[in-house]
Amino acid sequence: MRWFVYLVRCRDSSLYTGVSTDPMARVRAHNAGRGAKYTRARRPVELAYVEAAASRSAALRREWAIKRLPRRAKERLPTACTDEAPMSEFTGFSPRAFGFFRQLARHNTREWFATHRDVYETEVRGPLAALVEDVDVWLSVVAPEILGDPRRSIFRIHRDVRFSRDKSPYKTHAACWFYHQDAGRGVGGEAAHGGAGFYLHLSPNECFLGGGIWMPPPPALAKIRTAIADDPRGFGRLVDRPAFRRRFGHLDEEAMLKRLPRGYAPGHPAERWLRYRSFTCGRELALREVQSPGLARTLARDFARLLPLIRWLNTSLGYPPALSRL
Repeated sequence: MRWFVYLVRCRDSSLYTGVSTDPMARVRAHNAGRGAKYTRARRPVELAYVEAAASRSAALRREWAIKRLPRRAKERLPTACTDEAPMSEFTGFSPRAFGFFRQLARHNTREWFATHRDVYETEVRGPLAALVEDVDVWLSVVAPEILGDPRRSIFRIHRDVRFSRDKSPYKTHAACWFYHQDAGRGVGGEAAHGGAGFYLHLSPNECFLGGGIWMPPPPALAKIRTAIADDPRGFGRLVDRPAFRRRFGHLDEEAMLKRLPRGYAPGHPAERWLRYRSFTCGRELALREVQSPGLARTLARDFARLLPLIRWLNTSLGYPPALSRL
């Protein structure tokens, strides 16, 4: 079965992007009011562009990439798609990726990095971007409110050294973050307003995946504590399930309070959880998992197990689940 990415031009001249095995039949469905919610009030529509894809997952990745394009770029898609290189497929991280970080730890200078930037782009950032795209395809179906965007999900390799004694300019690991579409991609700290999401960390010494919310700012932390206090058993069922504990262990106890926060008395039914300042958990990844082309499937399986916790946390912050990305 062949898949296609298509654009239709609506009555108000806006452009809608979708995927289908039969674009012409899909256009007829849009015009009959059986298509996307977006096009129902903008009929009639006419087909503006069609592009073949190798598979459904490739079509979904391309659709998401096109949706991110500005209007001017969409208008020139026939030319743009001819000129651009095809999207990459994730094939695993090679040993050279971890060798790069080992050398970077010994030669953490701008001069060394400039000389070896091509290795970083080819062995680290390129595969990581393809991995983010593959996981985002799964998220678009299972958890549409959580986004994976190669431009926004991958953390910069540059360190913020303004307030650090260590002036090494580069991080010696790679990481990415899958975040709620309404919350933004901020992680931790007073200025961050991000919700709960999924995380991947890669370094020569440690590789792991995880999920949750790390060191949320005080207003967000207060909302989470209020939700836990209102339903301590419900929260406990999420993280105390035997299968969950076997896979991910306990919640991370980093920076836990020694006493209950202000406003909660000893003996509170939620006392066990109220001293947490972060709500994260995860597991280590073996090198064979990281170097496997099936890493996206591995992440998808574990993120699915973490999804109830992620959605509980986000709902407590006012970021609800979504039924689709339309």
